[in-house]
Amino acid sequence: MLFRTVCCLLSVSLFVATGCADNAGTAAKPPATPTSGTVAKETSGEDSKIEAAINELSEEDRELAKAQKFCAVAATGRLGSMGKPYKVMVEGKPVFLCCEGCESEALKNPEETLAKVEQLKAASAK
Repeated sequence: MLFRTVCCLLSVSLFVATGCADNAGTAAKPPATPTSGTVAKETSGEDSKIEAAINELSEEDRELAKAQKFCAVAATGRLGSMGKPYKVMVEGKPVFLCCEGCESEALKNPEETLAKVEQLKAASAK
């Protein structure tokens, strides 16, 4: 019984440590000012990873995701930082999320989600 409890706790801890919020928070930090070639390569690598993930979308969705740039729920999570952006329709409008885990929150408050998407698009256009 104790072994099962410990295993469950470790599994939950691993899930939490690698979940949506953790990945989204690290991906959204602005790139550090390169002080060495290594930092510049890491930033370039992350940008390449994000670009590759966004390129998995259809051409139409790719343009919409690039305009939105960040997850509508975990707004500090760059779209593509966790793989192919997750598309959900909210009141008939396409909304992109960093992961499937953000879907329930996006659908729970559709007006807020759509307003956030518009804010993100406006900020991205600047």
